[in-house]
Amino acid sequence: MNGTRSARNVSAAVVAGIAAWSSYSHMVHVALRFGERPEVAYVLPFSVDGMLVVSATAMVDDKRSGRRVRPAARVAFATGVLASIAANIAAAEPTAGARIVAAWPALALLLVVEMLSRSGHAQRQSAGTGTGTTEQPAQVPTVRDAAAKVPAEQPEPPAQVPLVGSNGHQPPRPRQPAAVTRQLATEIITTEPGITRKEVAARVGVSTRRLREVLAADT
Repeated sequence: MNGTRSARNVSAAVVAGIAAWSSYSHMVHVALRFGERPEVAYVLPFSVDGMLVVSATAMVDDKRSGRRVRPAARVAFATGVLASIAANIAAAEPTAGARIVAAWPALALLLVVEMLSRSGHAQRQSAGTGTGTTEQPAQVPTVRDAAAKVPAEQPEPPAQVPLVGSNGHQPPRPRQPAAVTRQLATEIITTEPGITRKEVAARVGVSTRRLREVLAADT
């Protein structure tokens, strides 16, 4: 809490204390004058002052929270101020000056509470416009940011270009060992009895003639 707010709250408390003390003494005097019992007259002012405190607190809290002030709080506060002013005037000397002086504490309390509620509303507006707490502006994604989130495409492997000899023909592929060719072919024929020799040769990677030679040598 800063110094300005502390001074404001202390000043408001002083004004409220003076208004409560003035209202209490005058209200007790008026109640006794009109024949009220002493035990009731001495506690009656607390009902008015208590209502003023509760309604004033509710009004200030509503304003500072950005809510609309509850109508019940306004009605209770206005009723309490009017009752305090009426009691102060009734207990004063029957002159204009005395009545103005007697009514002043209640009017001062009304003005102080109104100023506190207005200051709370102004603080909320300043906080919303950025003069209070500084808020960081929302980050707007740019095209560069969106592109950075897209995973980079992996480069495709270069196509395998067959080696070409100086005469323009592909060099002969090294021959697969006969034992390896025979083993692979035998496994395929055993697993798929109905397969043709041409299909077996294609799977093994040799010519049909070579496959026949390998299988014939095995027998």
